Amino acid sequence: MTFSVNGIKQAKNEKYNVEMLVCVDASLLARKILEEHTILILSLKEFPTEPKTFGDIYFTIDFDVQDIPIVTKYTDIQEAANFFTLIGFDIKNINSYSKPLSEKEVVTIIAAAKAEAEKKKEEVRKQILEKETEERKVYEDAHLESAKKIIERVFEKVDECTKRSAGKISLQDTKKLKMLVEELKKLRMGTNFEKIREVIQEIFKMIEVINDVYYDSIQNPNDTISSESLVTPVDVDKELERMENVKILKSLHAHISLKNQDYATFGSSAIFRKFLQKDFLLKIADLPSIVYSLYDVTEFVLLIVVTLLWIYTLANELYLFSTNQFGLAFSLISMGIRWAVIFAARYFRNKSVGKLLLIMILAILMHYLLMRVVTTNFAL
Repeated sequence: MTFSVNGIKQAKNEKYNVEMLVCVDASLLARKILEEHTILILSLKEFPTEPKTFGDIYFTIDFDVQDIPIVTKYTDIQEAANFFTLIGFDIKNINSYSKPLSEKEVVTIIAAAKAEAEKKKEEVRKQILEKETEERKVYEDAHLESAKKIIERVFEKVDECTKRSAGKISLQDTKKLKMLVEELKKLRMGTNFEKIREVIQEIFKMIEVINDVYYDSIQNPNDTISSESLVTPVDVDKELERMENVKILKSLHAHISLKNQDYATFGSSAIFRKFLQKDFLLKIADLPSIVYSLYDVTEFVLLIVVTLLWIYTLANELYLFSTNQFGLAFSLISMGIRWAVIFAARYFRNKSVGKLLLIMILAILMHYLLMRVVTTNFAL
């Protein structure tokens, strides 16, 4: 059986139309051969007549330990060999039905086809490499131009930083910063984008350290943006400048330190997160007061619980005369009175001392009277 094939071979940036006759026993085998050579099948039909009627040039390939004949529509045997070798067929033998060639001639044609295919593939590889190089150059040039514009802003920031921090920068840091600025001025005249980015990154590291010292020196914790906040105007200025520096570094695809990753990821919203975190710490710092208030509430709840138990037990003693609850009644009444005195003392700690003494005397009297009532009922 034979099958006529119409397909497309995509190789790198080239596309080839493929027409041929595959002489195999089944269409499934024909499809496997085409898939092996990455040929997209547009049509695959059984060819009803002799292969010679399809074309004069034929060749054979080895597939699954079989010699598979393939007939082409080419009229020139060298062109046929060149084309099918180029698209990936490993030609074992090639010849013509009408003008058979000798074995020596066939070997020469196959060798020439392989050499030509390798030459064209090398040309394609060079073209792709040149295109990639050109694209990379355009990319780097765009980033280089962007970096050169950024350099002017970097010089401005260095100038601002050194002027306002005069007297707070060590001589060694001043010298190093000056050297980096001079190096950046030289690099600005060239095309080494990677080096420009590296120097700017080093400059911003130094600026960040100098800024931290400067802002700490002018920080006034009492000058806050609101009475309920720890955030100061200096904090705002410091974080805004830090955010701008991170934005510049990000535009250069430079390395950003871990502590500044928030700005690289979330932008300006990171400022609000930092300020909220700082104010949250303010609330946490007042933890003793919070715990004290919780203790007051807990104490009040316990007082109510114990008082209710005390009333229930007293009523049980007075009306049910249950002898086995005397100890429990005595304990609960004592606890209730003591809790009442403690709570009253805490409540009136900032109020009249006379009221406090009166409450304590009344509590003692109530304790005495209740114990007498319980004891009398128990005796009865």
